[in-house]
Amino acid sequence: NDASIILTGTISSNMTLKKENVYVLVGTVYVTPNVTLTIQPGTLVRCDADTLTTLVITKGAKIIAEGTETDPIVFTSNRNSGDRNPGDWGGIIILGDAPINKSGGIGTLDFELDPKKALYGGNNKDSDSGILKYVRIEFSGKKTSHNKPINGLSLAGVGAKTKLEYIQVTSSDEDSFQFYGGYINTSHLVSLRSADDDFDF
Repeated sequence: NDASIILTGTISSNMTLKKENVYVLVGTVYVTPNVTLTIQPGTLVRCDADTLTTLVITKGAKIIAEGTETDPIVFTSNRNSGDRNPGDWGGIIILGDAPINKSGGIGTLDFELDPKKALYGGNNKDSDSGILKYVRIEFSGKKTSHNKPINGLSLAGVGAKTKLEYIQVTSSDEDSFQFYGGYINTSHLVSLRSADDDFDF
């Protein structure tokens, strides 16, 4: 169905995305620290292809996107079926405060993000950025204005209590999964038709 709710800018209070609605992400959408974005099983999130659309779970925020085997959560291009292509939108970025191998222990992801919201790394090995389970990410990998493509799922300094399993990244125009340090545990990750690496650590 056509989109019923548009999400843009900053999510600064707890929010639940519901299966009965169709959502469109437009531009870079930040979930701010101490805020939880919950997504119900079966929810469809379309991502605007005319802007550099990216969902960023900032350091200290959480995403609870727990689909089921028969009712997955899907992030896809907002173009019509048959017109979707790799690189239509950016991707999903999760920033945590687990240790990373950088001088000073803090890094910044260079995807044209707000520098104050792009920090990752810290001392909390067991930090919890939430859950991604039974989630599909499709047609991601759009390039920034500096020609730097964004990964399907970027995991930066993510801690051990974060649950990531049964995730499929399809038709990314960059890496499907990229890990920047952290102490993440994952299982059942599927990469299909990536333009670059399936898994990059």
